[in-house]
Amino acid sequence: MSSIFERLKENNEFPVVFIGAGISKRFLSNFPDWTSLLVEFWTQLNLQNFYGEFNNTRDEIKLKNPKYSEKEIDYYSNIKMGTTLEKIFNREFNKGNVTIENFSAEEAFNTKISPFKKAITKRFQNYSLKEVMSSEYKAFIKMLLKTQIILTTNYDKFIEDSYNSESDHKITKYLGQKGFFQDTYGYAELYKLHGSVESPNEIVITEDDYAKFDENSVLISAKIISMMMNSPIIFMGYSLTDINVRKIIKDFTRSLNDKELELLENRLVLIERKEGEQNFLEEVINDKDLGCKLRVIKTDNFERVFKIVSSIDQGIAPTEVRKYQHVIKKLIIDRGKKGALNSVLLSPEELDKLEENLKTKNITVALGDAKYIFQIPDIISYSLDYISDRDEISNEIRMRFAVNQTGTSRFPIHKILNKELIEKSGLHPSEKEKLLSKQKHYSNFDFHYKKIVGSSVLKIVNPSVESIISQRDKKPKIYETLSYYIKSFDLGELRNFLIMELEELKSKGEIKLGTEIRRLLLLYDILKNKGDNA
Repeated sequence: MSSIFERLKENNEFPVVFIGAGISKRFLSNFPDWTSLLVEFWTQLNLQNFYGEFNNTRDEIKLKNPKYSEKEIDYYSNIKMGTTLEKIFNREFNKGNVTIENFSAEEAFNTKISPFKKAITKRFQNYSLKEVMSSEYKAFIKMLLKTQIILTTNYDKFIEDSYNSESDHKITKYLGQKGFFQDTYGYAELYKLHGSVESPNEIVITEDDYAKFDENSVLISAKIISMMMNSPIIFMGYSLTDINVRKIIKDFTRSLNDKELELLENRLVLIERKEGEQNFLEEVINDKDLGCKLRVIKTDNFERVFKIVSSIDQGIAPTEVRKYQHVIKKLIIDRGKKGALNSVLLSPEELDKLEENLKTKNITVALGDAKYIFQIPDIISYSLDYISDRDEISNEIRMRFAVNQTGTSRFPIHKILNKELIEKSGLHPSEKEKLLSKQKHYSNFDFHYKKIVGSSVLKIVNPSVESIISQRDKKPKIYETLSYYIKSFDLGELRNFLIMELEELKSKGEIKLGTEIRRLLLLYDILKNKGDNA
């Protein structure tokens, strides 16, 4: 393992990650690079000899700027070709020679949207994942959930779609330069620097677009610097020769003193693809033009990179950090200004509902680093501790958790459904009575088993835990199928699966469980722990 990744794991810090087109190209079918995109539109317009025009453009730029490197010449040539294409495309669109589905010349006039940029958003609107990348893609998603901030110059929605597919707490997205003018929280945020398919006018592709973008580069760099100073910085899907990357790093290093530059060397890493290479080839590059040293890892084993980043565990996901920061800011600024910080005690589960109550309640929130605030865990923490037999949560806390659940909710409970154990607890007599009354309901295997929705069960020949979880289907259907065949399984295998699922949900910052996995947990619990408590 590379030494820089060893430090990343040791420091256990959520990184700032820049994700370039190379990542989308790695996972998505027929994903174009910059020049290929221009070729596509050139061909669509029935124009001839793209590379002849491209070569002439390169020659002109090289003549005017003899000190430019080949990559700089290509970079500015692409921008020039994008400018040329926009003029031709928009002219042909307005003549009616080119059409865009569900977009008319009248709409272009009313919205002031460039037809060329509208067409670009259509090009990136839909995408398909390469089947052969499905395993690595799962690792990629887990990595996304452990990032503090993501920045990208990609137009497509692949990053946010992937993130949101696995997290109930959606990533906060800023398009173009808007996020750099706003007060943000610095966690679970995505900055789409060159725009997105959702907003054609934010797309950066022509000379005017880049000039406007550069006008605000000082502000953008300052914002990026504030995010990068205290976090590891990883570039992936970019090349060290990428002009966008070089500009960001150069703006960054100009503001640092010698001591800070020395620290930067151990925090800045660029992952470059080297086809077929499964090891990590690490080298330190002293790039005088960039004004710093940085580490470059050359590999084709990106899955290993993703797994290293996703192993970061601070006990809370970046989405949860953002939620707490958001709530605290609302309390202190919005309520504090009104002199209305007073008293209502909240559990962490209630934070999602807090904002809507801010105007009608007086609020007090207690913060701390104890394992469970107010000694009441969420359902995932409770279930994980219970199923794994770690037993870090005391029986009395488990009882108080159980008492507070609604009468119809399902969760593992049989370790505490013991009359003698309940009577000896410190619960109030009414709480003891309530808990004992749950015994019949939670011990009835057939009652809960009959609630399984038949249409949600996969038909499996020779069912086993492994054969069911290997099916490519939605998680609720997998859980329901496991419940249906539960009496056929080795409960030890099912226990291992449940622990893995609960740990993954916890690592993503989730605090709720769906109906299907709750039923599976209870049926498992009845079979394993019911004993003489029925």
